[in-house]
Amino acid sequence: MTIKLKHFIWLIMILGIMTPFISYAVVVQMFFLLIPFGIILIVSLPIFIFNILKYKKNVRKQQSTLILCLLPIFLISQIVSTFTVDKIQRFRANQIIEKIREKKMTINSSPIKNFGIEYYTLRGTDFIVQYNRGFLVTEKYYDEEKEWKSYGWND
Repeated sequence: MTIKLKHFIWLIMILGIMTPFISYAVVVQMFFLLIPFGIILIVSLPIFIFNILKYKKNVRKQQSTLILCLLPIFLISQIVSTFTVDKIQRFRANQIIEKIREKKMTINSSPIKNFGIEYYTLRGTDFIVQYNRGFLVTEKYYDEEKEWKSYGWND
């Protein structure tokens, strides 16, 4: 594998990690690229299997195999980044909720952002904590109901 190809694979992974959190990119991907991505994946699977059967041990050295792996790498990095960010942001949001309840942190009526987590008061002591999970999905915690709700495409 050449150095340029290694850098290109890293670039694809970084783009895949960032894409779920760029709203415009998610819309373009879901509405315009979903069918082409599906077709590419369906076509690339038999080619990949053919390369494995034909070249056996040298399958990693084939240029076609490396190119066919780029789209799955891109899609898998999106999925992994979405789940990872969701777990991290949920953990951080729960810490903010605990601090607010213990009155260690004061909040205003205007939204305050803390590395992607927004929190603000509704009325009295009730508050909302929210963060973007990726792929246009927002998680909100309502103190009044004491539960998380997920808002996405149709909400």
